[in-house]
Amino acid sequence: MLKDKSFWKTHLKWGVILGILLIGIELLKMFARKVDYQAAQMLDLAMIVGFILMLHQGVKEFKEVYPERLTFAKAFLSCIVISLIGAVTLFGYDMLHYSVIEKDGLQQKYAVALDKYKQNLAKDTLTAKELIAYTDAATAILNERKEDFINGASIKKDSNLTSDTLQQKLRDEISNGILILQKFYTDKLLSKPETDKEEYQLGKFTPYAKKVLIETLVSYTEQNDGKRSTPYVQEIVQQANDELSSLDPLEKRFEETKTRVPRYDRNGQYAAVSAMMYLLYGMFFGLFVAMFHYTSKKPIENFVPSQSDDPQE
Repeated sequence: MLKDKSFWKTHLKWGVILGILLIGIELLKMFARKVDYQAAQMLDLAMIVGFILMLHQGVKEFKEVYPERLTFAKAFLSCIVISLIGAVTLFGYDMLHYSVIEKDGLQQKYAVALDKYKQNLAKDTLTAKELIAYTDAATAILNERKEDFINGASIKKDSNLTSDTLQQKLRDEISNGILILQKFYTDKLLSKPETDKEEYQLGKFTPYAKKVLIETLVSYTEQNDGKRSTPYVQEIVQQANDELSSLDPLEKRFEETKTRVPRYDRNGQYAAVSAMMYLLYGMFFGLFVAMFHYTSKKPIENFVPSQSDDPQE
């Protein structure tokens, strides 16, 4: 069968058509990337539908000229050959595209892939380990801001503190206030209230944690209104709250796992991987196309009269 010229004529035709289709999809993806088209996944759907249609039409035409019944194996081989020719056609185009047409295309594709990966990552839920790491780091920031504050000049400039004893008493009161606030803040985050369940997604947690800290501060302020240390505690917490963005669990996990996103620095490397992926797609889709044609009710086969069909009998 592989030595038959009609076999190659049919499969070259549909393989090249498939390759042109894949090239068209790649071009549309390039334009979608440049205009930040948000429904680019529709192009993937178009690729799947187009791929199956090209395989179906190719096998159908081959079936019409094949003199025997088309077995599943032969129909599947037909799909593989069409997919291989299409993948080779795309390989050649990709080499040209990223060498001449879009020289920075691979870098752009990598940036888009990273952004998409991060968007998907933002929907993941914060792990228990990440939550504990966050609360420990937030506690450390509060302690640092507290130590910087009580050891600074702010307390010494307070004209109402006429002795070192009063200054030390105020420092102790501030430290105790920060300790109480830390406990309530940490307990609230670790309790993971059912009503705030969605806020524990990686993309939402940092703004939520900052809001909880301010809410805890408001509650503390209301309960300790009139204390000399309360304004100082407020100032310390507000300073610490500005630094909580640096603890963003989403950014931390992204930096730790972004190596999972494939990066291609050479045109040939990307073109080969892309062609191989489309060949695998063709083999997968080919299973269904081959099964469809194998089980169809109109197989092409030679009619050989049997003895029972002899009119003289």
